[in-house]
Amino acid sequence: MKHGLPAAYPGMRIGLFGGSFDPAHEGHAHVAETALKRLDLDKVWWLVSPQNPLKPQSSPLGERLTSARAMAHGPRMEVSDLERQLGCQYTYQTLRALKRLYRGVDFFLVLGADNLASFRRWRNWREVAEAVPIVIVSRPGTSFRDRLSAPKDWIFLNARHHSQSSTAIRAARRRPVAKPKRK
Repeated sequence: MKHGLPAAYPGMRIGLFGGSFDPAHEGHAHVAETALKRLDLDKVWWLVSPQNPLKPQSSPLGERLTSARAMAHGPRMEVSDLERQLGCQYTYQTLRALKRLYRGVDFFLVLGADNLASFRRWRNWREVAEAVPIVIVSRPGTSFRDRLSAPKDWIFLNARHHSQSSTAIRAARRRPVAKPKRK
């Protein structure tokens, strides 16, 4: 095992929760915790991607790792830059590497339902869909129709919705702060 990679042993059930986490927020924690509890996972690994190929330039990796660590509550949540360590840019590469490095570990790819809209744009998405069970946790803004576009053998977890999103947080940070008017 490479230095710095998370520990896992044959027979463990690990959720892989990848993303930019730019920034991480309570909505991410809700998705990870829902999958952890409902699927009786041993751990959820938050895989902070070096750069999502489908998104604009992300904030520095160190900032995003710190942000994810602040949101990954409890000892069964582990934040990692595993994809950077392994030199993986795409999910299919990450899954290939993990299956080779962690024989006998059962991995589950955990996604918020908002990721369904772009899933078929992922590089080698069919390989990803066949490699491991994919767990979709419901999120605001996704409909039952979005759920129907997912392959039938995916695991869809209905859960209370958490409305926070990284996109909204970044947009709020960019808005100028209004100065108080002088009397």
